Amino acid sequence: MSNIIDKLGELFREFPGIGPRQARRFVYFLLRQDSSYVKNLVESVGELRESVSECKSCYRFFIGKSELCQICTDPNSDKSILLVVEKDIDLENVRKTGKYLGQYFVLGGLLPILEKNPESRIRIHELKERLKTDKEIREVILAISTNPIGDNTVDYLRNEILKFRNLDISTLGRGLSTGTELEYSDSTTLSYALENRR
Repeated sequence: MSNIIDKLGELFREFPGIGPRQARRFVYFLLRQDSSYVKNLVESVGELRESVSECKSCYRFFIGKSELCQICTDPNSDKSILLVVEKDIDLENVRKTGKYLGQYFVLGGLLPILEKNPESRIRIHELKERLKTDKEIREVILAISTNPIGDNTVDYLRNEILKFRNLDISTLGRGLSTGTELEYSDSTTLSYALENRR
């Protein structure tokens, strides 16, 4: 019995942010559930792969079997702006704000510092193709995590885009979160807050 517990634990460990102890807790949680719960979970995972597609334009996952998602085919979206995010969950969070009504592109990852093969980490080729073929785009917003790997990714993307097309390239404003005390803020955050002051 421990073999299947170990095997399932290893599968759960492949989930983002899940360590060995948490993976083990998932296994024991499943063991405590009734068989209908486990059956429903297994069926839902199988259905997930069957009913979800990846958009050929923005590369987000969506329910449906068409080539393009509902965002990319929305006639009311602003076709002049393209917001580049790392992953689907980032796209969803931006959409929840209701403040951005343009196009999207899911990069699929970040570019580690000193990475020798960027194409293996991010969808740079696909992004270039999108920008070459979609002449309506006038601005690219790089909405990437604000950490050293995110900053490296932004620098790389900016350089690659400007090599072949002159576009306005912007990033999200950075600074202090609401309720943050200056005493506990690092110098980088304070620097960005000063630069992006209103």
